[in-house]
Amino acid sequence: MVDRIEKVGVLGAGLMGHGIAQLAAQADCSVILVDISAKELEKGIAKIQKLWNKDVEKGKLTSEQADELMKRIKTSMDINDFADCDVVIEAIPEIMDLKKETFAKLDQIVKPEAILATNTSQLSITEIASATGRSDRVIGMHFFYPAQVMKLIEIPVGEHTSQKCIDLIVDLSRRMKKETIVCRDTPGFIVNRLLAGLMVEATRVYDEQLASVEDIDKAIKLALGHPMGPFQLFDFSGIDTMVRVADGLRAAYGDRFCIGIGTRNKVRAGDYGQKTGRGFYVY
Repeated sequence: MVDRIEKVGVLGAGLMGHGIAQLAAQADCSVILVDISAKELEKGIAKIQKLWNKDVEKGKLTSEQADELMKRIKTSMDINDFADCDVVIEAIPEIMDLKKETFAKLDQIVKPEAILATNTSQLSITEIASATGRSDRVIGMHFFYPAQVMKLIEIPVGEHTSQKCIDLIVDLSRRMKKETIVCRDTPGFIVNRLLAGLMVEATRVYDEQLASVEDIDKAIKLALGHPMGPFQLFDFSGIDTMVRVADGLRAAYGDRFCIGIGTRNKVRAGDYGQKTGRGFYVY
């Protein structure tokens, strides 16, 4: 295993991936950002550049520093460009079969001593690792959206994840200026298991029409101090994604994680939230 992470690969330039790439560059790492879509790569880089430009305007960075940071990030549509990375952080959809297929490919491409990390918010690290021949070097690295802003990285560890692997990922996370928690490999880990309880109950309240969506969101924001209400969070994160998470928890823990029918119908209608222009709110 490597002694220090210097080169980071990020698979997926979308909602989470571009932010992870930005953080890795800010942690003094060279970065290769890979996506199957040239458009997603362009969008991701544009978002990173926009945020660094804002930091220049605020006096947090000089223009020269921003340019140097951008030079650390290379983009590619070829997964083979991860070959010499010290760690590859995967940020693709929350589908177990897709994760395992991807990790099996990465295992054959990335140098033997490298770590493979997944940004999954609820899927089993142990099961993902089973698709590789390096289960001691497979780990979770769960960022929260937006990755550049949220302070926490949740680090779930698999059955065979080594202590050195954990230590290297904790070190990288802290170089990214993040706080960390390390937890066992259980469905939903800590944050999503607790959050899903609130979100699922909100869908039942929605079905019962106890109050308007706006007032339910207001109640949670003003009474509990959350930055956004549950329905805003559904729309922001993608209702389809949140339903998938809840279904995974339901399979593990039973019907206490059963999503309400009104929310499931939004997925059936293709109303996923902000990314489709309509969810619990219209955009």
